[in-house]
Amino acid sequence: MTAASGTDLPAYKQARRSQIVAAAMAALKVHDYDQIQMRDIAEDAQVALGTLYRYFSSKEHVYAAVLQEWARPVFVAEGADPRPAEARVRAKVATILASFERWPGFFRVCMLLQNSTDPNATALMAEFSDAAVDTLARDFAALGEQAAADAAVMLWAVVNTVLSAAILRGDPMADAARISNAFVDLIAPRLAAAEQR
Repeated sequence: MTAASGTDLPAYKQARRSQIVAAAMAALKVHDYDQIQMRDIAEDAQVALGTLYRYFSSKEHVYAAVLQEWARPVFVAEGADPRPAEARVRAKVATILASFERWPGFFRVCMLLQNSTDPNATALMAEFSDAAVDTLARDFAALGEQAAADAAVMLWAVVNTVLSAAILRGDPMADAARISNAFVDLIAPRLAAAEQR
Protein backbone atom coordinates (compact mmCIF):
# COMPACT_ATOMS: atom_id res chain seq x y z
CA MET A 1 0.00 0.00 0.00
CA THR A 2 1.08 3.56 -0.59
CA ALA A 3 1.34 6.54 1.71
CA ALA A 4 -2.05 7.58 0.32
CA SER A 5 -3.56 4.59 2.12
CA GLY A 6 -2.29 5.67 5.53
CA THR A 7 -0.56 2.40 6.41
CA ASP A 8 2.62 4.27 7.32
CA LEU A 9 0.85 6.19 10.11
CA PRO A 10 1.25 5.50 13.84
CA ALA A 11 -1.55 3.37 15.35
CA TYR A 12 -3.46 6.29 16.90
CA LYS A 13 -3.46 8.15 13.57
CA GLN A 14 -4.55 5.00 11.71
CA ALA A 15 -7.45 4.75 14.16
CA ARG A 16 -8.46 8.36 13.50
CA ARG A 17 -8.16 7.80 9.74
CA SER A 18 -10.36 4.69 10.05
CA GLN A 19 -12.89 6.75 12.01
CA ILE A 20 -13.06 9.25 9.14
CA VAL A 21 -13.40 6.47 6.53
CA ALA A 22 -16.20 4.85 8.56
CA ALA A 23 -18.09 8.14 8.78
CA ALA A 24 -17.70 8.74 5.04
CA MET A 25 -18.83 5.19 4.27
CA ALA A 26 -21.92 5.59 6.46
CA ALA A 27 -22.75 8.86 4.69
CA LEU A 28 -22.54 7.21 1.25
CA LYS A 29 -24.98 4.52 2.35
CA VAL A 30 -27.55 7.25 3.01
CA HIS A 31 -26.73 10.07 0.58
CA ASP A 32 -25.54 10.51 -2.99
CA TYR A 33 -21.86 11.40 -3.29
CA ASP A 34 -22.67 14.90 -4.57
CA GLN A 35 -24.75 15.64 -1.47
CA ILE A 36 -21.93 14.78 0.96
CA GLN A 37 -19.74 17.63 2.17
CA MET A 38 -16.34 17.28 3.80
CA ARG A 39 -17.58 19.23 6.84
CA ASP A 40 -20.37 16.65 7.29
CA ILE A 41 -17.85 13.80 7.22
CA ALA A 42 -15.67 15.62 9.76
CA GLU A 43 -18.66 16.22 12.02
CA ASP A 44 -19.82 12.61 11.81
CA ALA A 45 -16.27 11.40 12.47
CA GLN A 46 -16.02 13.81 15.42
CA VAL A 47 -12.90 15.51 14.09
CA ALA A 48 -12.20 19.08 13.07
CA LEU A 49 -12.36 19.82 9.36
CA GLY A 50 -8.67 20.78 9.43
CA THR A 51 -7.88 17.40 10.98
CA LEU A 52 -9.75 15.63 8.19
CA TYR A 53 -7.62 17.48 5.63
CA ARG A 54 -4.45 16.34 7.41
CA TYR A 55 -5.44 12.77 6.53
CA PHE A 56 -7.12 13.28 3.16
CA SER A 57 -6.26 15.73 0.42
CA SER A 58 -9.77 15.82 -1.06
CA LYS A 59 -13.22 14.30 -0.97
CA GLU A 60 -12.08 12.02 -3.80
CA HIS A 61 -9.20 10.81 -1.64
CA VAL A 62 -11.62 10.05 1.22
CA TYR A 63 -13.92 8.07 -1.05
CA ALA A 64 -11.11 6.13 -2.68
CA ALA A 65 -10.23 5.00 0.86
CA VAL A 66 -13.90 4.20 1.48
CA LEU A 67 -14.02 1.99 -1.63
CA GLN A 68 -10.92 0.12 -0.51
CA GLU A 69 -12.33 -0.52 2.94
CA TRP A 70 -15.77 -1.44 1.63
CA ALA A 71 -14.36 -3.97 -0.88
CA ARG A 72 -11.85 -5.52 1.52
CA PRO A 73 -14.10 -8.49 2.49
CA VAL A 74 -14.37 -9.51 -1.17
CA PHE A 75 -10.84 -8.69 -2.33
CA VAL A 76 -8.80 -9.98 0.61
CA ALA A 77 -8.39 -13.75 0.81
CA GLU A 78 -9.33 -15.12 4.23
CA GLY A 79 -7.97 -18.60 3.63
CA ALA A 80 -7.95 -21.52 1.26
CA ASP A 81 -11.24 -22.19 -0.50
CA PRO A 82 -11.55 -25.90 -1.32
CA ARG A 83 -14.04 -25.41 -4.15
CA PRO A 84 -12.91 -25.82 -7.76
CA ALA A 85 -11.59 -22.61 -9.34
CA GLU A 86 -14.63 -22.16 -11.57
CA ALA A 87 -16.96 -22.24 -8.55
CA ARG A 88 -14.74 -19.78 -6.67
CA VAL A 89 -14.71 -17.35 -9.60
CA ARG A 90 -18.47 -17.53 -10.09
CA ALA A 91 -19.09 -17.01 -6.37
CA LYS A 92 -16.69 -14.05 -6.23
CA VAL A 93 -18.29 -12.39 -9.26
CA ALA A 94 -21.76 -12.96 -7.78
CA THR A 95 -20.61 -11.34 -4.53
CA ILE A 96 -19.16 -8.34 -6.37
CA LEU A 97 -22.34 -7.86 -8.40
CA ALA A 98 -24.58 -8.28 -5.34
CA SER A 99 -22.50 -5.80 -3.32
CA PHE A 100 -22.76 -3.11 -5.96
CA GLU A 101 -26.43 -3.89 -6.57
CA ARG A 102 -27.13 -3.39 -2.87
CA TRP A 103 -25.07 -0.19 -2.72
CA PRO A 104 -25.13 1.34 -6.23
CA GLY A 105 -23.75 4.63 -4.91
CA PHE A 106 -20.45 2.86 -4.33
CA PHE A 107 -20.25 1.89 -7.99
CA ARG A 108 -21.09 5.43 -9.08
CA VAL A 109 -18.25 6.72 -6.90
CA CYS A 110 -15.95 4.04 -8.31
CA MET A 111 -16.68 5.25 -11.84
CA LEU A 112 -16.33 8.91 -10.85
CA LEU A 113 -12.96 8.32 -9.23
CA GLN A 114 -11.55 6.69 -12.35
CA ASN A 115 -11.02 10.25 -13.60
CA SER A 116 -9.76 11.82 -10.39
CA THR A 117 -7.05 14.44 -10.65
CA ASP A 118 -6.03 13.96 -7.00
CA PRO A 119 -2.85 11.84 -7.04
CA ASN A 120 -3.71 10.34 -3.64
CA ALA A 121 -7.13 9.23 -4.86
CA THR A 122 -5.58 7.94 -8.09
CA ALA A 123 -3.06 5.87 -6.11
CA LEU A 124 -5.80 4.33 -3.96
CA MET A 125 -7.96 3.61 -7.00
CA ALA A 126 -5.02 1.85 -8.64
CA GLU A 127 -4.69 -0.26 -5.49
CA PHE A 128 -8.45 -0.94 -5.56
CA SER A 129 -8.29 -2.12 -9.18
CA ASP A 130 -5.13 -4.15 -8.56
CA ALA A 131 -6.76 -5.84 -5.56
CA ALA A 132 -9.81 -6.77 -7.66
CA VAL A 133 -7.67 -8.20 -10.44
CA ASP A 134 -5.36 -9.98 -8.00
CA THR A 135 -8.24 -11.68 -6.20
CA LEU A 136 -9.60 -12.96 -9.51
CA ALA A 137 -6.13 -13.96 -10.74
CA ARG A 138 -5.66 -16.15 -7.65
CA ASP A 139 -8.72 -18.12 -8.70
CA PHE A 140 -7.36 -18.46 -12.24
CA ALA A 141 -3.88 -19.48 -10.98
CA ALA A 142 -4.06 -22.99 -12.50
CA LEU A 143 -3.83 -21.35 -15.95
CA GLY A 144 -0.32 -20.08 -15.22
CA GLU A 145 0.76 -16.64 -14.06
CA GLN A 146 0.33 -14.65 -17.28
CA ALA A 147 -2.86 -16.37 -18.42
CA ALA A 148 -4.35 -15.96 -14.93
CA ALA A 149 -3.51 -12.25 -14.91
CA ASP A 150 -4.94 -11.80 -18.41
CA ALA A 151 -8.16 -13.66 -17.57
CA ALA A 152 -8.56 -11.61 -14.38
CA VAL A 153 -8.12 -8.29 -16.22
CA MET A 154 -10.65 -9.36 -18.85
CA LEU A 155 -13.19 -10.53 -16.26
CA TRP A 156 -12.79 -7.32 -14.23
CA ALA A 157 -13.39 -5.32 -17.43
CA VAL A 158 -16.53 -7.38 -18.13
CA VAL A 159 -17.79 -6.85 -14.57
CA ASN A 160 -17.24 -3.08 -14.82
CA THR A 161 -18.99 -2.93 -18.19
CA VAL A 162 -22.04 -4.90 -17.10
CA LEU A 163 -22.29 -2.97 -13.83
CA SER A 164 -22.17 0.29 -15.79
CA ALA A 165 -25.05 -0.94 -17.91
CA ALA A 166 -27.06 -2.07 -14.89
CA ILE A 167 -26.38 0.73 -12.43
CA LEU A 168 -25.84 3.73 -14.67
CA ARG A 169 -28.24 2.87 -17.51
CA GLY A 170 -30.80 0.75 -15.68
CA ASP A 171 -30.30 -2.53 -17.54
CA PRO A 172 -31.41 -5.60 -15.55
CA MET A 173 -28.88 -6.85 -13.02
CA ALA A 174 -29.75 -10.35 -14.22
CA ASP A 175 -28.08 -9.40 -17.52
CA ALA A 176 -24.93 -8.44 -15.63
CA ALA A 177 -24.84 -11.87 -13.98
CA ARG A 178 -25.60 -13.68 -17.25
CA ILE A 179 -22.87 -11.90 -19.21
CA SER A 180 -20.28 -12.30 -16.44
CA ASN A 181 -21.07 -16.01 -16.23
CA ALA A 182 -20.86 -16.30 -20.01
CA PHE A 183 -17.29 -15.02 -19.81
CA VAL A 184 -16.48 -17.60 -17.12
CA ASP A 185 -18.07 -20.27 -19.38
CA LEU A 186 -15.46 -19.43 -22.03
CA ILE A 187 -12.57 -19.98 -19.64
CA ALA A 188 -14.02 -22.83 -17.56
CA PRO A 189 -12.87 -25.71 -19.82
CA ARG A 190 -9.25 -24.48 -19.82
CA LEU A 191 -9.41 -23.87 -16.10
CA ALA A 192 -10.78 -27.35 -15.34
CA ALA A 193 -8.16 -28.97 -17.58
CA ALA A 194 -5.37 -26.97 -15.93
CA GLU A 195 -6.55 -27.96 -12.45
CA GLN A 196 -6.48 -31.65 -13.38
CA ARG A 197 -2.84 -31.54 -14.43
